[in-house]
Amino acid sequence: MPNVPRFVAAAVIVGVLVLVAGVSPTPAANQPIVTAINVRGNVHVPTDKIATVIREQPGTPLDQKKLSADQQAILGLGYFTDVKTDVHQTPGGVAVSFIVIENPQVSKINFSGNKQVTTDILGALMDTTVGSVLNTNTLRDDVQKINSYYDKLGYIGTRHVQDIKIDSNGTVSIAVKEGVTVTKVDVHGNTIIPTPVILGSLKTKPGTTFSGQVFNEDLNEVSKLYKDAGLSAVVDGNPDTNNPGLVNITVCEARVGAIEIAGNGVTKDYVIRRLLRLKPGDLVSDARLRRDYENINNTQFFKTVDVSIKQFGSKCGYVTLVWTVVEQRTGNAGVNISYGGGGQYGQGFGGGVSFSQNNLAGTGNSASISLQRGQHFSDVNFSVSVPYIHKFKPDSVSFSAFNNLVSDQPRPVYKQAGNNPFFGLSPSFGNAVSGTFATPAPGAVAGPCQANGNPCASQFANFSSRQAGVQLGFGHPVAEFTRFSIGLSATRLFQSVTSNGFPQQFLNLQGALLSPAQVGGTTIGGAAAPGISKLRSVTFGLSRDNRDDVQNPRFGGTSAFSEEISAKAFGSDFTFGKGDFDYTRFLPIRKHSTLAMHFNYGFSSGGTRLPYNDLFSLSEQQLRGTRFLYYGDREVLGQVELRIPVTADKKFGVALFADSGDAPYITPVAGPTAAPTPPPPAGPHAPPFPPAQLNVNYVEAKFSLKTDVGFGIRVQTPILPQVIRIDFASGQQGTHTSFGLGQSF
Repeated sequence: MPNVPRFVAAAVIVGVLVLVAGVSPTPAANQPIVTAINVRGNVHVPTDKIATVIREQPGTPLDQKKLSADQQAILGLGYFTDVKTDVHQTPGGVAVSFIVIENPQVSKINFSGNKQVTTDILGALMDTTVGSVLNTNTLRDDVQKINSYYDKLGYIGTRHVQDIKIDSNGTVSIAVKEGVTVTKVDVHGNTIIPTPVILGSLKTKPGTTFSGQVFNEDLNEVSKLYKDAGLSAVVDGNPDTNNPGLVNITVCEARVGAIEIAGNGVTKDYVIRRLLRLKPGDLVSDARLRRDYENINNTQFFKTVDVSIKQFGSKCGYVTLVWTVVEQRTGNAGVNISYGGGGQYGQGFGGGVSFSQNNLAGTGNSASISLQRGQHFSDVNFSVSVPYIHKFKPDSVSFSAFNNLVSDQPRPVYKQAGNNPFFGLSPSFGNAVSGTFATPAPGAVAGPCQANGNPCASQFANFSSRQAGVQLGFGHPVAEFTRFSIGLSATRLFQSVTSNGFPQQFLNLQGALLSPAQVGGTTIGGAAAPGISKLRSVTFGLSRDNRDDVQNPRFGGTSAFSEEISAKAFGSDFTFGKGDFDYTRFLPIRKHSTLAMHFNYGFSSGGTRLPYNDLFSLSEQQLRGTRFLYYGDREVLGQVELRIPVTADKKFGVALFADSGDAPYITPVAGPTAAPTPPPPAGPHAPPFPPAQLNVNYVEAKFSLKTDVGFGIRVQTPILPQVIRIDFASGQQGTHTSFGLGQSF
């Protein structure tokens, strides 16, 4: 029999324990032997499942403790309302019967009080199912799951399953209290965002059931309100434990407690601090932090600029801003070689030395001096700028002195229309209006000299000039990003034009880039006067600059308007007005590219009034498809450029661009062909015979736009703060390659 070994083993163990303890045998030896164990009353719960928890076994003496434990173990299965035992005599011992009363079979599960969580979800959480015998252990676990699920949803502050009722027909009714009902929401610490606005953004409102999950979303929404306003705040909150239903929200608006500067070895602290718009006590905002970063970075004193935030004391929301900079070289000394074009009318090669320092002794002031020398030119320039006259007052002053000399620079001459021997410095076409004055390309002159608008091959003029003077400027901020400026200029001008290859008396200065102010009535319509003249002018300007980076902007732009006035009342030999409007705009494209746009329009009171050094000019740096240099008394220029970085560090990039513009000048319109010049009297004592002057009128030339398209390469080196620019353009004059430092605009 299978129970015999177990009984023998038990008897041996009991005997050993008796010997060790030194006591008499246990009274169990006198108990009747269990001959059978039965289970009665179970309808749906299998007997085998009940038997697994019964320790009393047939063939063993009856043990009342085991019998009680088995009774509790059966009851602990959870399927029974009551468990009783019946012990009755049988031949050879006693039979033990466990009489059970099963729980009802579940016919239906009802929930009440649930509004936020549906009945289907609650039912899915439960292992108790319809059709099964109700198990109180499983139901207890189900209750725990429901409570836990509500807790995870943030419905805190109460026991969620409030009551359970089980009907005799198997209906299980579960009463749920999802959470505490909100009675009031209090907001503290907000000074910028009004309390009604904050309360209006919340889902947690009086009358709703409090949910921690929903409340956390509400706190994030309040933080978003501050972020959308460009501010920063730490938002926290909790239900009041002493006042159920009251919910508190605390807003700690981020404010500057202190500002620290780190990393600057040369630059003075105050140079950086005066650039900061955020002061102690101010609210911290992303826009203000970004603007302060741009102000520091745009000085070009530093390789990198970073800001970090650390705790300032224990006051709610107050932080310390730490600006960390890495300085870079701000002074440059160099020797340069320049090339102003070859051929008969080019400036050829030149060289020079220069020195500049943009951060003198760490004060933020700048100074520069340059000496340039070439075959036909010699320039000396000196300038100094003080952006802050006082340490923390952004009123600026600048001063410059210059002495620029042009010596015998060849310029083309054109045969004048009509039956006459005259040559001029600009072409004329009978009754037609000629276009912009431009320096012709090398090798473009050839063939006999005819009045066809082409420059003469064997005749030319030598142009000499000198500009020496000083300029003084003042600036004052009138608004964020906007400055008003006034400049005073005093210049001494000298120029002369001499013929080469033909007699001087046949050089007609009408219509040249010369000023009538010093020539009299015979030479009309030019921008410079032979001899010495004085230029005194006052320039008023208003400019706005909100670029994020002055070297490589991606956002913002510039706009500027200036008006230069010269009058006899200033001691000037010239009377004119000259205005200029300039506008740029930069838009981010995709993640790293930039669309840049530039427009410029210049106007004046007329070419016959402007001195030659005040003419507008356009060169290959603006019209990248041209080989010429255009001068005029008006100007229009439009440029668009798509700048695309190629490398991740943005040190190398490409650009697609288009340019269109013109700088027209006055142009001569020749009248009817003059009568043949009579032969002069012959003989050694014949009086001088002045040649007849051609009847020529001067009008403003029309705009004739020069347009080009192309692509360029941009390279940033550790040697120069500006990018090296190489542009390849194709336009009406063919293809052209130009070089420059810095972006084109």
